[in-house]
Amino acid sequence: MAKKRRTKRAQGDWTPPPKAAEQKARLDETRRKAADARRPVPQRRLIATLIVLSVLVFGGFLVFFLPSHTLVSDLRSRGVATWAEVTSSPRDKFGSPGNIRLRFDAGKREVDTELSDWGGKRPDGLTAGSSVSVTYDPHDPTRVLTTAWVKHPPAMTLPMLVCLVLSPFFLAGAIFLTVLRHRLLAGRNAATATGNPKTEKGHL
Repeated sequence: MAKKRRTKRAQGDWTPPPKAAEQKARLDETRRKAADARRPVPQRRLIATLIVLSVLVFGGFLVFFLPSHTLVSDLRSRGVATWAEVTSSPRDKFGSPGNIRLRFDAGKREVDTELSDWGGKRPDGLTAGSSVSVTYDPHDPTRVLTTAWVKHPPAMTLPMLVCLVLSPFFLAGAIFLTVLRHRLLAGRNAATATGNPKTEKGHL
């Protein structure tokens, strides 16, 4: 019986098994790609909604900011200072000063109106029946602030601060989801392009 001759393998034909670290890296990469393939892609509608919310909230900040500064500027340039009686000083549901009503003499007539807000806020410490120095617009006496706030208005109010915080938060969320959507779609397109043609053909 003749012996089988063992074919001698060239040294260059033998490939050593990959190291454990390389195997783990490949396994982790495979798992990451599988997780990305299962992860839902952020929809354009959600991204657009976050962008719209960011714009609307920033618009709310401008609504609080611009009219308040315009009022202060007008009262500083042409306002008339006088003493007013606080006729009503309610609180809102958050415990902050609500629509404070004042009564004062504006030239030849008596004015009964609400104290204007500054950035969605009114001064605290005003009680019904007390007197406070106010500055009003002679062209429209309903535009009235306390004299102290005309001289030194608050630097920031809670409604303005909330708008400033939420607007970049929504914008950052839209940017993050846009980047995530692009990365997921790019990864899936690359996986499709490098897939097995026979497998893809079998699914057609």
